[in-house]
Amino acid sequence: MGKVVRIVCLANSRKGGDRCIAGMEFGSTEWVRPISRRSSEAVSATERQYANGTEPRVLDVVSMRLAEERSDGFQRENWLLDSAVQWERRGRIDWEELCLLEQQPESLWINGFSSWGGFNNKIPVGRQGEISNSLALIRVDAVEISGDFARFHYMGSDYAINLTDPVYEERMMTKGSSRQRLGESFITVSLGKEWYGFFYKFAAAIIERTEIESGER
Repeated sequence: MGKVVRIVCLANSRKGGDRCIAGMEFGSTEWVRPISRRSSEAVSATERQYANGTEPRVLDVVSMRLAEERSDGFQRENWLLDSAVQWERRGRIDWEELCLLEQQPESLWINGFSSWGGFNNKIPVGRQGEISNSLALIRVDAVEISGDFARFHYMGSDYAINLTDPVYEERMMTKGSSRQRLGESFITVSLGKEWYGFFYKFAAAIIERTEIESGER
């Protein structure tokens, strides 16, 4: 059954030529990942933009209509979006309100498996039965963006996971830099679908405290 929801946008992440949007229902910590009917499930510009043509930004409160639940394995947060109803911006939260949404999983699912250049960034398909969700909002003291990876320390473990936050990707390209250090930040971590026998972890959004409190993001 369809429903109209307001979500706090916690990721507007690159997915091919389109985007993966995710957030928590306003007033709760229930995750929602709106998906399209296309095989990629990515959300197109037409489907996600506001009436004035702008993009949802991280921490926007966005109103949208969802057509039906589309859970897929551990991606239990998926909902088919109703593309006939345009999204609306209904406000924005600040850093203090974001802190109320913090999650503290003991680890980012399963550790111990790494790709070339990454660290603790993938999970074998055979371990799928141990996974029950695909999104997490964690807080870290620091993040280093290095090449295509976000590197950070969380709950006693080091991680280097692929960065798909288009804001920071663009900044790195503009600066012509391959490395940037950030301070205290929230990271929206997403666990993708199978890719050549593994599920990969992605830094779908980085939300740096100094950027939010200065109004730069």
